[in-house]
Amino acid sequence: MAFFSLVMLAMFPTIHANASFAKLIEAYPEALRKLFDISNYTTGPGYLRTEVFSFMAPLLITIYAILQGSDLLAGEEERRTIDLLLANPVSRRRVVMEKWLALATGVGALSVVLELLLGLIGPLFRLHLGWRQLSAEVLGTALFGLFGGTLALAWGAWTGARGAARGVAAAVTVAMYLLSALAQLVSALGSFEWASLWYHALGGDPLTTGFHYWHLGVVAMVIGVLLLAATLLFDRRDLTT
Repeated sequence: MAFFSLVMLAMFPTIHANASFAKLIEAYPEALRKLFDISNYTTGPGYLRTEVFSFMAPLLITIYAILQGSDLLAGEEERRTIDLLLANPVSRRRVVMEKWLALATGVGALSVVLELLLGLIGPLFRLHLGWRQLSAEVLGTALFGLFGGTLALAWGAWTGARGAARGVAAAVTVAMYLLSALAQLVSALGSFEWASLWYHALGGDPLTTGFHYWHLGVVAMVIGVLLLAATLLFDRRDLTT
């Protein structure tokens, strides 16, 4: 994550100083610009939105979250270490909560590193961002990743299958990204964009407009529902088989 961010920052001065890049972007088909969320490419917010937050940063954080979330419970079952954990005087519900807190801490740590790199080192490469807007974008990215990780955790709590948990979480998050992206191109899908948590977490260009609390609240609510489901499912499962 740090290496990727530094590479993107190092490329910005060349792009910012070269007017031909703006002309090149303007020559792209409108459909392509909408699909990849390309706008104001030679400005700091526009560049980061296109190169970092339109795909790569959410992808990396979501992959991390899904791998971790699927391993926290289902991984322990597959390694046959879950019995040792549950032999301690702790409830299953507490185990799920503590596992989820570990997941959230990891996602949060990655997000903080990303924000500090962009916010503190960005000015060295002529890339100036408002902390409020940057925080809004990073928070949306973190919440979307945490959604994927919590879904993987919940599926693993229900089935005990780590591979299936990863597959389901990956499929759902990719589907939400595609729904939000294709809704910009296909008018028939525009009415359904609200169903995509990508839209709620990262839609509306937070790097320019700042926080969209209602949309972020929707993502947080879904995460809460998944965590509750994970807790109840794991608490009621028969782990003796």
